[in-house]
Amino acid sequence: MFKKTFLILTLVLVGFALAQVSEDSLEHMLQRAKLYYNNGEYESAISELEGALQFLKQLESTDQVEYHKYLAFSYVALGDKDKAKGQFKKALMLDPTITLDPTFVSPKIIKVFEETQAEMKIKPTPVEPEPPKPARKKRVSKTKALMRSCCVPGWGQMYKGYSSKGKRIMIASGITFCTSVFSVIMNERAHNRYLDIPRGAPQYEFDDAYRKYRVWHNITAINLALFSVVYAYNIYDVFFTKPATAWSLLDQDKGLYCTPGIDQIKIGYKIAF
Repeated sequence: MFKKTFLILTLVLVGFALAQVSEDSLEHMLQRAKLYYNNGEYESAISELEGALQFLKQLESTDQVEYHKYLAFSYVALGDKDKAKGQFKKALMLDPTITLDPTFVSPKIIKVFEETQAEMKIKPTPVEPEPPKPARKKRVSKTKALMRSCCVPGWGQMYKGYSSKGKRIMIASGITFCTSVFSVIMNERAHNRYLDIPRGAPQYEFDDAYRKYRVWHNITAINLALFSVVYAYNIYDVFFTKPATAWSLLDQDKGLYCTPGIDQIKIGYKIAF
């Protein structure tokens, strides 16, 4: 008698254990169903989801809502509006505040969902736009400001809060740098022309070529001196001027950046999309 009772009890427990599905298995089933749905295999998605309906009470209500929503999506895709509404109703009974994002859900599905809400007399929950992210604050560092100005004149001033001054220095250094590079190139060409004149050429050719070379040599010296003055002032100013504010509100997701490394310095421009 005892053995028979024990055998029956064992069979009941085994049957109960077999009837249970772990939460991990249910989660895998939901992920597979979503994959089927996204691939357009709506019947396979429905088969996967319906096979788990009897075990949904083991899950949190949010996970149960996901099951009913994707079942409803699949039914809408197959044109079974009534079954879709039935699943939407079950989802709304679990959470009346659920919404559908029009970015990811088709207008056809949203229409059926809104009809279900109307039948259940549930007012649609307005989708509020996300608030803008506040600008990230970073304390102004003299070292970082100096490093920026060493890389790009005027950048350190902008970092310290002197945007107008920084732009003026940046423009001045850009102009003097470009004119210096141009004059160096022209000076080198004039010098090569002078050296390439054959020895038997008339003296006036030597004199003319040498005169042009000296002109470009002087222009180059002036341009390099101007650039050096702007650059030196830029370093002096950023080192001794106090920050306009204790915090930098520069957008770190875009703009110029300068990242020092062990054997190199990376300079570039980030653009946020």
